[in-house]
Amino acid sequence: MKLKKLLGIILAGSMVMSLAGCGSSGNDTGSGGEPAQERENATETEPAQESEDAQEAEQSADSGEEINLTFWHIWPDAEMGAIVDNYVELFEEEHPNVHIESVATQEVEYQNNKLKVAAATGAQGDVFMCWGGGYAKAYVDAGVVLALDDLMEKYGTKDELLDGTLTYGTYDGKTYGLPLKQWAGALFCNTELFEEHNVKIPETFDELLEAVKTFRAAGVTPMVLGAKDGWHIGMIQNALAVRTEGAEYMNKALMGEETLDTEGIVKSAELLCELNEAGAFPDGTMGLGSEESQEEFYMGLVPMYYGGSWVSSGCDSEENEIQGLVKAVPMPTVEGGKGGVNSFSGGAIDMMMINVNTAHPEEAYEFAVGITKYMSEEAYKIGDSLPAWKVDVDESEVSPTLRQVEELIKNADGYVLAWDTFLEGAAIEAHYELLQGLIAGTTSPEEFAAGMQAAQEEVKGSSAE
Repeated sequence: MKLKKLLGIILAGSMVMSLAGCGSSGNDTGSGGEPAQERENATETEPAQESEDAQEAEQSADSGEEINLTFWHIWPDAEMGAIVDNYVELFEEEHPNVHIESVATQEVEYQNNKLKVAAATGAQGDVFMCWGGGYAKAYVDAGVVLALDDLMEKYGTKDELLDGTLTYGTYDGKTYGLPLKQWAGALFCNTELFEEHNVKIPETFDELLEAVKTFRAAGVTPMVLGAKDGWHIGMIQNALAVRTEGAEYMNKALMGEETLDTEGIVKSAELLCELNEAGAFPDGTMGLGSEESQEEFYMGLVPMYYGGSWVSSGCDSEENEIQGLVKAVPMPTVEGGKGGVNSFSGGAIDMMMINVNTAHPEEAYEFAVGITKYMSEEAYKIGDSLPAWKVDVDESEVSPTLRQVEELIKNADGYVLAWDTFLEGAAIEAHYELLQGLIAGTTSPEEFAAGMQAAQEEVKGSSAE
């Protein structure tokens, strides 16, 4: 796919997002770039030229030449932002001639707008946070991401990674992404509220529905949901689809090898609607974002939160009211479903990638590897995520809630990425719109499944042209 075509798809997707009311506003500090055609020409680099660039980078490092690298990321918050800042400081101390300019943007704005627009012309940071799977595929196809295989072999990087963590950063046999972390979905339950209202922590969907009804009857909002952010709805529906269709089928369907318009996927949407109609979610959820909706769970007011393993960090934070009260359990099973209790939403999808246009690929790679390993370990300690790298951490330093999630996945027999990181281009925005339609009551489960398949076919057809 050519860069101009990619830009057209991205901008069309942005217009869809605007019409759907998705995303969030924010200050875009992105830099400008060369004209698209010049960028396009610049990406068509011969192997010999790439080798010369690498040699020049090594010579510049040896000579002490001042090198400036820009790092784009999604952690403006204090906790993860501090981890980024700590490593940048360490790296600059060890590399006196290298300066890292760290540019942080709020995640939704970064994912939906800033990175898409910049990457369309190869104007993103030298090192940049990205998501593998379908999200990064358009950028890889456009030639704006550096293939890392030669550098990984040179430095023996693969030996430091856990098995399977490169899967979603690999395209056509080449590796483009360094995995930052792994995640797994779980239902986080406030045991104090369950005990107070004499409710059983659910193991089946029927028990989940009964719990929802009991809490709602007692005047308690049963589950967290910020439907203003489509991905937040997707966390629940995607996990239900793992139960109804099974992990193996879902992975094939999301890759375009099978249809998304099946009885099982219709069923996942029906179950989401059943929860909604039973009063599972906050009043006015369509106006709530993901971050604001989760605050009441952390305050101890909402008993259930289905989310990724990163929720563990908030569960164990001293700033919140639920330390020691949370039990993490799998998404409840569905009667007649093809996916069992050991299948999970999750995988290694968060990646660090390198701009193919960087003037200093060796230094950019060294920084990317270093910060990815460092953040993988530090994020594991605070309960943000499961590591993707081989780390040596005292288990007593790790979030107790995250250790519960680790225990859940010891016998995992399948994982499925969140749909919005597996799908490509405009299909992601279509997914969000259809999910929001389910919650708003304007889209039926059958229309959801048919709409997802239509969006998948359109994107796959465009990619093949």
